[in-house]
Amino acid sequence: MSDASATPLSNRTAGTARRLWGLVYVRAAAYLVVGVLLFANPDEGLVWLRWLVCLVILAQGILLTLEGRAARGADGEMSWRFVVGIISIVAAAVVVLLPEMTSSLFFLVLGIWACAAGAVGIVGGLRGRAEHAMAWDWQLVNAAMWLVLGIVVLARPTDDTTTIALLLGVYLLLAGAVLAVGGLATSTRQRELDTAAPPSSDD
Repeated sequence: MSDASATPLSNRTAGTARRLWGLVYVRAAAYLVVGVLLFANPDEGLVWLRWLVCLVILAQGILLTLEGRAARGADGEMSWRFVVGIISIVAAAVVVLLPEMTSSLFFLVLGIWACAAGAVGIVGGLRGRAEHAMAWDWQLVNAAMWLVLGIVVLARPTDDTTTIALLLGVYLLLAGAVLAVGGLATSTRQRELDTAAPPSSDD
């Protein structure tokens, strides 16, 4: 995935981009760690699944909010990351405030969160494509995975927590890999553009 229209960044914007992708790497690591935990312990029950998923959704919400603030500082507009971050924090709060929720209610909250986050992320990715933004392709793939996860959970053929745990484990491992590979590819792409460009006087 490449974007021939991408341009070298000014020193200030490059610093913002480095902070942004640093947070993306943290999010990728969180996905991978929780994905491995779910794969290793898929049959620990609803309480284990609920709190582990709540933790990763909350972490994602905080990290995406921070990413959104960094992106807003770069372009002056509210980033889709900030919106998805708020959605994730609200979803995590619902899980925390309703500790006795049934599996059906938990899966409903999880599915709605994933669909909402995916829909907003897809809009953001398509907007990034129109604006020739860096990494719009990886962002779009990740958002599409959110949406697919939400649809699958909402249309689940079973309420078995082990099955859902394995499904979430697969999603988190794939999403973490996409974020990590996308971050590395984007960083490499930007370094190549910066190397080929004349020095910028904007600092």
